[in-house]
Amino acid sequence: MAAISAVRLDGVGIITLRNAPVNSLSKDLLSAFEHELQKLVQDVKVKAILVTGAGKFFSGSAEISELTLLAAQCPSHAGPSPTEALRKVIDLLDSCPKTTVAAINGQALGGGLEVAMGCHYRVAAPQASLALPEVKLGLLPGGQGTQRLPLLAPLATVMQMLLQGKPLTAEQAHKNGIVDKVAEDVVGEAAALALARPPSPVSKRPVPHASRFYVASGALEQGLLAATRMAPGAVAPFSIISCLKAAYSKLSFEEGLRVEDEEFGKLLHSVQSAALRHLFFAERLTQKVPGLDGSQAQPLLRIGIVGAGLMGGGISMCFAEKGIPVVLKDAKQEWLDAGMKRVCALWESQMRRGRISHDKFRRLVGLVTPTLSYSDFSDVDIVIEAVPEIMDLKKQIFRDVEQVIPPHALICTNTSGLSIDEMASVLTNPGRVMGTHFFSPANVMQLLENVRASHSSDRTVATGMAMGKLLGKKTVLVGNCDGFVGNRMLAPYSAEARMLWEEGADVDQIDAAAQDFGMAMGPMALGDLVGQEIFWKQRKAGGDMRKHTKNYMGPYEVTDWICEQGHYGQKTPDPKIKATGRGIFIHHGRKKEVDPEVDAKMQEVRKMKGVVPRPISNEEVIDRLFFPLINEGFKILEEGYAARASDIDIEYIFGYGLPPIKGGPMFYAENYVGLPKLLELLKVYAAQARNRFTQNPHYLPVDYFEPSPLLVECVAQHGTKVPPGQSLIDVVLKQHQASKDGSGPFSCFGVAMRPSTEASS
Repeated sequence: MAAISAVRLDGVGIITLRNAPVNSLSKDLLSAFEHELQKLVQDVKVKAILVTGAGKFFSGSAEISELTLLAAQCPSHAGPSPTEALRKVIDLLDSCPKTTVAAINGQALGGGLEVAMGCHYRVAAPQASLALPEVKLGLLPGGQGTQRLPLLAPLATVMQMLLQGKPLTAEQAHKNGIVDKVAEDVVGEAAALALARPPSPVSKRPVPHASRFYVASGALEQGLLAATRMAPGAVAPFSIISCLKAAYSKLSFEEGLRVEDEEFGKLLHSVQSAALRHLFFAERLTQKVPGLDGSQAQPLLRIGIVGAGLMGGGISMCFAEKGIPVVLKDAKQEWLDAGMKRVCALWESQMRRGRISHDKFRRLVGLVTPTLSYSDFSDVDIVIEAVPEIMDLKKQIFRDVEQVIPPHALICTNTSGLSIDEMASVLTNPGRVMGTHFFSPANVMQLLENVRASHSSDRTVATGMAMGKLLGKKTVLVGNCDGFVGNRMLAPYSAEARMLWEEGADVDQIDAAAQDFGMAMGPMALGDLVGQEIFWKQRKAGGDMRKHTKNYMGPYEVTDWICEQGHYGQKTPDPKIKATGRGIFIHHGRKKEVDPEVDAKMQEVRKMKGVVPRPISNEEVIDRLFFPLINEGFKILEEGYAARASDIDIEYIFGYGLPPIKGGPMFYAENYVGLPKLLELLKVYAAQARNRFTQNPHYLPVDYFEPSPLLVECVAQHGTKVPPGQSLIDVVLKQHQASKDGSGPFSCFGVAMRPSTEASS
């Protein structure tokens, strides 16, 4: 990693940033950059200086790992600026007596764009893009970006780039004054411009008069309001606005930089930035599965989907949008027609909004071939079944598919919690089977939960992980237990929502508390969205309405009564009262209210159980919703059904709507709540739960508050020094790795995963 320089025959010196793969601005590169820049300044033969990047990138910003290390080493923001080295280079470019030009050959992100804005002029290649995405890491551009961008671009563009991290194309950057010229021969045109123009430091330019006018009219406050609506609870937008107020005030450029430095330091050491940086690295870790080699994956050239419903149609769209042909099968023509109509309507909507052209619409539709016959699967590389959660139906599909597909093809299931081992047991070769749990709507949701079954071969798993990458999904590999990872953790969250309701918290309070925490919707509204009948039907089919599993648990009385009325939620309209849907709530389009008949039923249930409702604080609501969910996450880790705590965090951010500033449930537990406090309160709620089900026969036993042994061990080691960027949870888990055969209470996913389904509790 280095910055190298050379001098052209016309006397233009070129500094090339070289730090594969994205030319990130590491300490070593910045040191070399400074050295080469000063060398060119001192060289009398050099008339002007260009900065460009090696390969297809200009620069992909700072090294996030170095910032994380710095934050860990300096627990407060006192001391030297964490961006001191970057600022020094930018100052040298800005004050250089020779004209400096950035030849932006590719992406210029974050610190890379700040380097470009440190130059006197900028020329960009047509394919280049420019962005300041630091807000997505809970930070702000700390290399003078908050003070330089306002001197170049209109206020609206400044706010979009800083508060939303919105990227600009080269042409957009040119129209907004950030880039001086767009050219195919970016180095040649930059050299010509450097020789033709005198130095013009950006730091000496005046703030545009129009921007000052809009700031005086309250534009910054409006921008902050919009940003906080997009990311409720985020603190970075407030710091960015403080910097912009300085930039547009009568403060000098140097005084504005001091404000930026102060605000950057505060953000770098904030728990929110730590959470977002944690997710940045966690997302990359999901693809690292010990023992798997990406070369084991087989190509996916043609896909078979069974089931043309909402999920099957959405999965088909995912593949078609990547240019991969899909054969979509269903059992009846009317089901197949309805599925194709839904898929075409979604693409047609994109076309009407200008997101895709008419030609692309036709190509996408042409990539999906509807069929009623399994024989059309004779040349597919993978089949994904996406039919209702009925085990016998899925087994029969597996048998039928195995008869027609090629020997190399995989057979996958989109189940959200049924045993994949049981499905695979009907096949001659169960090694070709794994779970591919897409989230609804599959063409929109970013998460793919891949599930390794007992006999899944390495080739099968490698192909499943490569498939997720191909589709652009956040792909997490988990083990085959009841509910897998996401839904198993969600079960106690949903159960405690109903329990809190019975004890006295009203429906609106529970949902509002969850939304104040940062969830997109509360657990009661979520139940109406996905359908109240899902587990009611499963228990009914099994002939045991009091059945308890890791996937679903009581109390059931009120929601079972709702289902018996045929009110499943948003999917079941009630024309008698002109409701577009009816479940816990009566829905009228986007508006809803708690059904008074449901409230009355709850009062009956309370009377029947002898429950006297009591006031419940919002704090208790949050504790009882999220603490058992987190505790289940610890149990999943200790049982070996997830590789690392950060994989669970990725699942809950991208699949279940936990706000990114919380970093995921496991990060939240360790860094917001504190593991000792979590353990202490779990013990309190566990005692209350035991008292409830041991003294009142109406209640079923629950163990989701009983502290995980892994959590207990983590608390015992609380205070242990943890390497920067790692969690105490993972450190303790590694210390207790089992032997290679996977025995022991803390078996490591990467060494010996626990794929078999546990018995229901």
